[in-house]
Amino acid sequence: MDRFILAEEGHVAVLEVPQNISAQSSAAPINPAFSMKGYKHASILIIAGAEATQDATTLLIYLCTSAAGGTPIAIPFNYYFQALGGAGNDVLSSIQNAPATGLVLAAGNWPPSGLIVIEIDANELAAATGAPLGGSLGVDSYIGVGLGAPTAADFAAVVVLLSGARDAYVSSPTVTA
Repeated sequence: MDRFILAEEGHVAVLEVPQNISAQSSAAPINPAFSMKGYKHASILIIAGAEATQDATTLLIYLCTSAAGGTPIAIPFNYYFQALGGAGNDVLSSIQNAPATGLVLAAGNWPPSGLIVIEIDANELAAATGAPLGGSLGVDSYIGVGLGAPTAADFAAVVVLLSGARDAYVSSPTVTA
């Protein structure tokens, strides 16, 4: 039987608890950023809550020099989204690509109670010069999520699921320090 026990073979980090994101700007990563050092893959879940007005901001993914953000560099990323939010709407889109300038959020890709899933492989971060992430900080850097909202009360949470642990055991070390 194939199985994956997240608590033992991976790692879960809550980057942002469910909260009002109206005071945030996507121009800087959420603190903390996380490290993929020791893991082969990251799935970032960005969960929308209630929205007073439809978000029309930009979602960015950054390579950072530290968990606090350091000197962030925006990078391209692959993602999936739910076109319909709410309970029972668990179907994701086909894979989408966002450039380093980010994903502009709109009703079609970020409805209230919707979900965006960003997938990052460690080998993408170790790209050679000239590749999409050439000249980047590399696989041992931190990854940050830039998510903001207009002035209205819009809610969201951000969780990262790391898999492909190089050294898997029950109490894995922090990835946000």
